[in-house]
Amino acid sequence: MRKKRKGSEILGPKQIGAFEGSHDLNSSVSNLRFHYSLEDYSRLKKRCKEEGDGGVGGCEIVKSCKSTRLAGIAATAPPCGASSIGLSGRGLKRKIGCIDTATQTGRKNKLEDDYELVDKIGRGKFGSVWLCRSKVTGVQFACKTLKKGEETVHREVEIMQHLSGHPGVVTLEAVYEDDESFHLVMELCSGGRLIDQMAREGLYSEHQAANIFKDLMLVIKYCHEMGVVHRDIKPENILLTTSGKIKLADFGLAVRIANGKISSP
Repeated sequence: MRKKRKGSEILGPKQIGAFEGSHDLNSSVSNLRFHYSLEDYSRLKKRCKEEGDGGVGGCEIVKSCKSTRLAGIAATAPPCGASSIGLSGRGLKRKIGCIDTATQTGRKNKLEDDYELVDKIGRGKFGSVWLCRSKVTGVQFACKTLKKGEETVHREVEIMQHLSGHPGVVTLEAVYEDDESFHLVMELCSGGRLIDQMAREGLYSEHQAANIFKDLMLVIKYCHEMGVVHRDIKPENILLTTSGKIKLADFGLAVRIANGKISSP
């Protein structure tokens, strides 16, 4: 018997049985089909081929997933509060695809009530970036202020909410808004930008370059699986932690995709 991979189990007989009886299988399949990663879907499909008609429930999900993916809908993690059946160790534990209360728009909270702006550390086309400090914990963060009105600004906020939680994406801690601007409080990447490190250190070794590209490809793969295309990947938009890990940032030009086309925000 093959050993199951930790954190990437798929529906087994007991889990399929949970949907039988008082629950309608087709309805349950419909609720689950959007929550499989590409890796889990491929593994489930392979098991169906091996078991034939024996794995009815799993094969129904595969058929449902297949028709859904042909329609171009990207797989995402379960929404907050959804069942994590078949996705042990994924999705809910990392909060991927979930929108925390603190990052929702329309809240009455004011930025100045929770954070102290320390110094301006950057400026872009649609706004500026400030170093800020939590009044409760004293922890420092980066606060990106974006002027309202531009479609790209509203889309950037929504995409950051959608992607935040992955270790390769800058974490969105909180969102505030006033009549003129959105204020995005994000983790502070003290290692600076990759472009600045490249300028300081010069040529990278093959091993260093390979590690950077590997981590970058993993986060790009995650974005695509979540239905997002960044469209502006460059060393200026790749930040570094103090330990040297990369974080993809600046989703100002990013878009959602569905069926191979750009979807509305």
